[in-house]
Amino acid sequence: MTSATTSTKGKTTTRLAAASLLALAMMLGACSAPAEVEQFIADAQSQAEAIDGDLQELEKQVTAVPDALRGDVTDAVASAQAATDEARAALEQAKDSEDGAVVALEDAQVALEAASAEVKHVTEQARESGAGTVADLLAGLQEQIDALRGETENAAA
Repeated sequence: MTSATTSTKGKTTTRLAAASLLALAMMLGACSAPAEVEQFIADAQSQAEAIDGDLQELEKQVTAVPDALRGDVTDAVASAQAATDEARAALEQAKDSEDGAVVALEDAQVALEAASAEVKHVTEQARESGAGTVADLLAGLQEQIDALRGETENAAA
């Protein structure tokens, strides 16, 4: 796959993710039952907690990867943590119906998309380097990030 194709695909995916989060954010204000919104937020926060567990396990295993890959794994973990923190903060804003929640949710969705792509890339590198355990942990982390993103997409449907 060429770099131009990857870049175009990434931009398309990012736009779709931002559009889904915008639709969700619009629905947050239009939901007839606040309990629906609260349940969505609770589910997403629960998913963020699961990501935290995966991140902690990866931090323990990072010393098991080859030196050349260690920095990439550390960066991917940091990106996932930052995206999860951003999503958690955006969800809190939405829960409190604060101004700016729509923008915060859009930004969080884009950050989760970028973190997922980075983790996927590093997972492939870890597999190629023979770091199967770390690759499996990274794959699990990516699934959790995608599930958190999916929470927003399901709510928008």
